[in-house]
Amino acid sequence: MSILVDDSNKTACRAAEAGLQQKNCAALVRPAGTGKGCIVWELLDAHPEMRVLWVVSCAARLELRRALTKRLGRTLGDRVRLMSCEQLAVQNALDWVALAEFRPGLLVLDGWREMSAKDWTDCVQPLFRLCPGAKLLALGEPDAPGDSCRAAEEMLADAIVEPLALGGAMAEGLLPMPASYTALLWPLEDAMARLRAEVKNLHLPGCPDPNAEKYQALSIAVEKLPPVEQLLAQWLPDDAGRYLVLCEDDAAAAQTAEQAEKLFGAGTHIYKDAEGFAADEAATLRLLVCANGPAVQAPLAGISGVVLVRRSAGPAAYRQMLARALAACGSVPVAELSAAFGALTCVQQLRKECSAAGAEAFPLEEPLSACRRAYRQLRRALDSDWERYYAAAKQMTAEGKTLDVPRSYSFGGVAVGRWLENQRLVRAGKKKGCLTAEQAARLDKIGMNWKKRLELAWENGCASARRYRGSHSDLLVPVHYKDKDGFALGEWIVYNRQRYLSGNLPSDRVERLEALGMVWDTGSILWEKSYAAAVQYYLENHTLEIPVKYVTPDGMALGVWLGSQRAAYKEGVLTDAQIEKLEALGVDWTNRNDRKWQTAYEAAVKYHAAHGNLDVPTEYTDEDGILLGKWVSRQRYAWQNPERSSARVTPERKALLDELGMNWEKTDSWQHRYELAVEYKKEHGSLAVPAQYRTEDGIWLGSWLSRQKQMLREGKKLSAERRAALKELFKGEKGRRLSASVPPACSVREQNWLDNYQSARLYAEKKGSLLVPAGYVDENGFRLGVWISNLRAARKARPGSFQVTPEHIALLDAIGMQWDAREAKWAGAFRRAEEYCAAHGNLLVPVNYKTEDGFCLGDWVRRMRENYACAEKKLTAERIAKLEALGMVWTVPQEC
Repeated sequence: MSILVDDSNKTACRAAEAGLQQKNCAALVRPAGTGKGCIVWELLDAHPEMRVLWVVSCAARLELRRALTKRLGRTLGDRVRLMSCEQLAVQNALDWVALAEFRPGLLVLDGWREMSAKDWTDCVQPLFRLCPGAKLLALGEPDAPGDSCRAAEEMLADAIVEPLALGGAMAEGLLPMPASYTALLWPLEDAMARLRAEVKNLHLPGCPDPNAEKYQALSIAVEKLPPVEQLLAQWLPDDAGRYLVLCEDDAAAAQTAEQAEKLFGAGTHIYKDAEGFAADEAATLRLLVCANGPAVQAPLAGISGVVLVRRSAGPAAYRQMLARALAACGSVPVAELSAAFGALTCVQQLRKECSAAGAEAFPLEEPLSACRRAYRQLRRALDSDWERYYAAAKQMTAEGKTLDVPRSYSFGGVAVGRWLENQRLVRAGKKKGCLTAEQAARLDKIGMNWKKRLELAWENGCASARRYRGSHSDLLVPVHYKDKDGFALGEWIVYNRQRYLSGNLPSDRVERLEALGMVWDTGSILWEKSYAAAVQYYLENHTLEIPVKYVTPDGMALGVWLGSQRAAYKEGVLTDAQIEKLEALGVDWTNRNDRKWQTAYEAAVKYHAAHGNLDVPTEYTDEDGILLGKWVSRQRYAWQNPERSSARVTPERKALLDELGMNWEKTDSWQHRYELAVEYKKEHGSLAVPAQYRTEDGIWLGSWLSRQKQMLREGKKLSAERRAALKELFKGEKGRRLSASVPPACSVREQNWLDNYQSARLYAEKKGSLLVPAGYVDENGFRLGVWISNLRAARKARPGSFQVTPEHIALLDAIGMQWDAREAKWAGAFRRAEEYCAAHGNLLVPVNYKTEDGFCLGDWVRRMRENYACAEKKLTAERIAKLEALGMVWTVPQEC
């Protein structure tokens, strides 16, 4: 059963789900208290299999979401994790890896417009890197005062679905309307001071001031007003009730608390915490004075009314404060104490918004109606004067003149220079007055320069940086990069980084650049991106033993990067945080060669435990795929020939091998094989060794005998002792052929070819194909890989060659010769891809996936994608069709 009862929220829920499906991203922007959290739970109920990481902006919002979860009868556990930015900021490396292992399908950013640029950099962006497959749902309020993170605003601007304003929320019943509304001015002195400054800014010295009379009329109306304390007393619905006094910020809350007794009368109980306020049952006036924040919207029982204390005239803070107060207290009388005349218009606009949405506006009491009328007349006059100056400035630019003029400059009898300077000072906050956002925008259109020349140059750079970030998603600008207007943005970024690192970049510029995602330490962000890729590798493979040549699907040389981290660790240049993060993944700081040696040594220990010695056959491979026989031989050779071997046998390593009984003297392999042949003949009565026969220590005895017979026949490469021994061995074997069948009168060249063929036949029987690696040498030292390669080349370039006579070709075809090695290898890989597709239903092969026979299928599929995408068109149409028939996805889906 749905937990949403309002049609508006149901529509918003459907729109959010559609956005997540189509763009992997959606943002809900609706006033506080309208049920955004319920919408999230509705989505979670619809997808019970989905894991969710719910990140809130602050501890107060965390408590609100916990209370909502309890109220809805839901639980937080294995499927839904709820955290605040503060909690994320203090996580250690193991905690971050655990979050990545959680693998959320959905990230919820709750209160994203309350998150600072630091929150975004330290908490949100690491989540994006470590959870690349997660969709994003953002929750925010439309009337968020202050500067939210610009990177977040830019990212989510196009993802907002079903936005809802405060008036619309009231009209649809998502928020209650005030039972009544009263607007008052407090303190009056501040409000009048602002107007005096504005009148003065528009007045030319030595000239009559037409606005003075209207200002005087307003002053008289203000003087006739009863004291604000009396007006508040008249407004109070219950002089012994409970009231929420909501201020714009902590400073305003502290000032209001100090003056509360003066405003509301002696004996008033004033609280700054909700617990003490709720526990006070005294029959007197009780006030809860607090600053605007998410905690305000927690439900409060038994509230008689709300007082909004405003210091600014901006509508954003006002609307947010009112929404939160109504969410907490319900439909109660509201009184507004404003320090600016302009703020009195906000409630009028809100009532019009409610009416436009089809609801009857809430009642408004106006004890300041006379003052408001006088202020409206003065406001019109001031705006008229402003329009006169603006018209003169606009005409200047139409005639090709600049607005960068001296203070004393006049145009058409209008003191434009003085007026323009006042506009700049008011906007910069260096002078009291009023300049609306609309007026500032109109001045921008006619070429107003708000800054000095150097400041303008910096603004141009900032604008270029903003455009770059919009198209590249970061500010990692190459040093020599220039934008389309020729601005050297790369050098500008470097210059600002240098100023920041030397402590000479103003704090306001630091904040603005950080809001764009500025990276002061470029190495740091690149390191974090590489680390995120390492985390993904670890989660997929459960190890950080990354091959040196491994490259991620998006082109990052992760194997090389990890090697550089080990080198940096030895040099002591990694930070403690970086070391902690890598150790959280179980990194082994030792040298790769040392790790490989240690792994092979552990295999040697197991062999010694099983056999009692270290006499490992050369071809021996253990169950883990370690070529132990060759490794032992390499250790022996390296010890005997340290100047000619790339391997190193240190004294420590030699001592370890000595404990296993290592024989460091090179054994006579010929003598060993001869003794094996003697034993075979004694046991079987002849030397008719089957082609597939192999001794216990892995020696292909038949091939060795064939080679010895050939050498004996040629009379070369054998000592007198060995010739004598072989003649004795072969005595009585005259009618028996030890290699391939040959004609009675066979030439030496033909015999050599047939002996080589015998080696090829044995390889084919052993490996199942003749795709012999070019460097392969058989146990007798024959370079079989080179011979097979030469045969292919001869048939292609010299078809009349002795090497590839029709008889030879027939023999080779009989044992499975593949004359086109590349085509055969591709066919073998494609066969494995077919098997994978049949087993898994797709061809989305992990890049490190290997088949049972050790073939790197994941890397092969990756290379096929690269060949498909490259300009040279390395894949034929036939191969493309074959792969697409298996469901090949040429472009792997990336993070949105």
